[in-house]
Amino acid sequence: MRRTTLLLLFLVVPPAFAQTAADISFQRTFLLRNAAGTSFNPGPTPHHPLLFERGAWTAFFEGAAFATYTSETGPEEQRNELFSTNWLAAGVQWTAGRRGLLLLRGRVSLEPYTIPDQGYPQILQFVSAGSGGPLLDSMRPHDLVGEAAAHFAFRTSNASFLHLYAAPVGTPALGPVPYAQRSSSEEFAEAPFAYDVQETMLDSTSVVTAGFASRWISLEGSVFHDAVTESPHTTIESGDIDSRSARLTLTPGRNLAIQVSRGELGDDEREITTASLTWAGSAASLSLIYTDRDDLDSGGAETTFRFGRSTFMLRAETVDRPPGFLDEPDVKRTSHFTIGYIYDFIARNGIRTGIGFNFDYHTQTHDIEDIYGHKPQTLYLFGRIRTDALRR
Repeated sequence: MRRTTLLLLFLVVPPAFAQTAADISFQRTFLLRNAAGTSFNPGPTPHHPLLFERGAWTAFFEGAAFATYTSETGPEEQRNELFSTNWLAAGVQWTAGRRGLLLLRGRVSLEPYTIPDQGYPQILQFVSAGSGGPLLDSMRPHDLVGEAAAHFAFRTSNASFLHLYAAPVGTPALGPVPYAQRSSSEEFAEAPFAYDVQETMLDSTSVVTAGFASRWISLEGSVFHDAVTESPHTTIESGDIDSRSARLTLTPGRNLAIQVSRGELGDDEREITTASLTWAGSAASLSLIYTDRDDLDSGGAETTFRFGRSTFMLRAETVDRPPGFLDEPDVKRTSHFTIGYIYDFIARNGIRTGIGFNFDYHTQTHDIEDIYGHKPQTLYLFGRIRTDALRR
């Protein structure tokens, strides 16, 4: 009953906040462009906060929530469940003189309370024990606290700055923007199937990042603790700094970002290398992402396209599976395709509310047909509410 009530509240209680900024540009502010940690989306609307400005202070709020019903076909034991994926972020930025900027930012998710203890249904999703599982055919909730950070920048010119990011809980300089905040992924109600390889290091603790950024290039280095929480993911897993990473991001144009990063995680120095290309315009966004982690590779492409009140989504992924996956030695890789659509029936005062669906289709499953049937598929029907910039 408590979980159902929370789902309804996410959809029907509209936030009463000030009007959204028309545009958050690199020229206007160096820090509010960042979607998570120090990672950013390119394009005219890097993310979609509602802004409150007073003198040297700028406060913001943003978030998204999906109330989703899922229906599976294929496995002998099918799951049909109601759950919510969601996140909320807020912060305040202070302009210190003509060159300094200080941003205090936090992000939380109520998914530990709106997703079942065993995760939400997602056929062929795999979350290892080292990533907050083990889970099979289910996706774990986000941590209750995803970010609590202070970010200071000093402008060295009108188009460049030095910066320092410190976060008891935060996102290191490693990989692209997390999927829930990534412009090409933000409208999907579900996680990518490459989550275990691609995403799990992005919620870390004791994060310190230093870097330099300009119009064309960003170079950053991080040290952090590779934190892992266990169900119900409501605690903060602290520890000594045991990981490091470096990231190079090229922005040859306002709408294009190319990043390459490398990290070593934990005391055993597990290696991870990522590369991505993201293009974002006023109506569409596209990302190509590759990750090599612990000798497992994942590659994928995803896009969102908006036309009037309609948003169309497509994601394609191929993911290496660990040895012994499903106790089937021949299953070393699976491929997944997700298509989706959202119709926004309310879009005013910086709030977009709509209904839509995601549909998953899986290939390379012939060797596990006795477990998942001939064509395993999942349909997600959802309502969605999010903050959004007035200008697209």
